[in-house]
Parts: sequence; C-alpha cells; structure tokens
Amino acid sequence: MKYTCPHCGNKTFTPLRKALCGGLSSSGKPCPECGGRCVNGKLSLLVNTVLRLTALIMIIRIYFKHTTLTEVFWYGVVPMIAAYVIGFLFDMFFGKLTEAIKRQ
Repeated sequence: MKYTCPHCGNKTFTPLRKALCGGLSSSGKPCPECGGRCVNGKLSLLVNTVLRLTALIMIIRIYFKHTTLTEVFWYGVVPMIAAYVIGFLFDMFFGKLTEAIKRQ
C-alpha cells in the first residue's frame, strides 16, 4: 500500500514514511522520485490538536482530583500515550499528504 505524492502524482510514500512527514509547520519529507517535500494536511493538524487537548484536560483533571498512583496512570499517562499513538496511526492511514509550505 503506497500513497500518492502531491507533487508528481506517483505512489511513492509508504504508510510509515507518510506518518513521519510531520505537520504543516515542519519542512516535510522529500518524495523519492521527484524530490518535492510533503507534509500531512490540515485534517491531521485538527485531529492531533483535539487528541492532545483531550490528554491535557485529563492531566489537569488529575492534578486537582486524583492522588493515587493508579489513578494517575489511568487518567494521565494512558491518555497522553494514546493521543500520540492514535495521531500517528491517523497520519499513517487516513490523512492526506500536501505540499510543504515551509522551506528548508
């Protein structure tokens, strides 16, 4: 399974390479064929923002309400790790690649 480069239109990006392209503020990864830099698009930015904001709210909730180590683990560490993993999987399989705006 390969994904299409927005510059040349060829299917050159594997899911792992696509997930490692970065967001709109990064310089992106170059296409193996044409050399054009690609990043994950606006939908990826939106999904990652919502996931990480939810994890932040859970961490703030822990700070004020929970004191046991198990509660800290389940309501703080697990949502934070889940936000990063779900965002990475979204970038791998569902988001679209766009042309990088930032110059290297």
